[in-house]
This record gives sequence, structure tokens and C-alpha cells, in this order.
Amino acid sequence: MILIPILALILGGVLAMANRDVAESIPREYIGVAVLAGVDTVFGGIRSSLEGRFQNDLFLTGFLFNTVLAVGLVALGFRLGIAEFYIAAVVTFGGRLFLNASIIRRQYLTRVMDIRGQRRKESDRQA
Repeated sequence: MILIPILALILGGVLAMANRDVAESIPREYIGVAVLAGVDTVFGGIRSSLEGRFQNDLFLTGFLFNTVLAVGLVALGFRLGIAEFYIAAVVTFGGRLFLNASIIRRQYLTRVMDIRGQRRKESDRQA
């Protein structure tokens, strides 16, 4: 199941590269915050997959909701005349992204250490 979030990230990158004209007509703040929200959701999907609780429906709805919410914050900021309002979304999703990345890193390191420990035990038994 870990492949679904990774494939979603790759597919989004390919679609963005294929549609550069469309991407250039949208203000950078919208694209930046939408990408950040999407990457945060992908990292959350990888994390939940490693924890054994990944669900496709939660991933897809979370991806859509986070992206729409982030873009909505940017639009609200522009409507209110507070162009920097998008920073709230950047800080929130950026913080979550780093949190998920650290948890993913810890889980991989724990798995590597567990495998090394098992190999040591097996080599000690054979010796």
C-alpha cells in the first residue's frame, strides 16, 4: 500500500510538467501551498502505511480536503487583503510534513536495527 502515495506524488509531478501553461497562469502562492498540502498528505500516507493503518479512502479524501483547505486559505487571504495569509498554511503543512518525515525516518531506522539484531542473534547461534 505504500506505493499509492508515492505514485500519487509522481503522477502529480508529471501532470504539472505536462501542463506548464496552466500552471504558469495560476498565482505562485496557490500552487506552492497546494503542492505543500499534497506532499504533506503523501508523507502522511507513507507514515500510515508503515504503521499498517493505510486506507485508500482516507488518503484520497485527506489529499483533496488538505489541498482545497490550503488553497482556500490563500484565497481568503487575498480576499481580505492579507496577501501573506498563506503563510499560515505553509507553517501548518510544513510542520506536519517535517513531523511525518521524522516519524517515517524513525520507523525505517527501527526496522533496520531490528533486522540487524536478528542477524546477530542468528550468527551467534551458528557460532
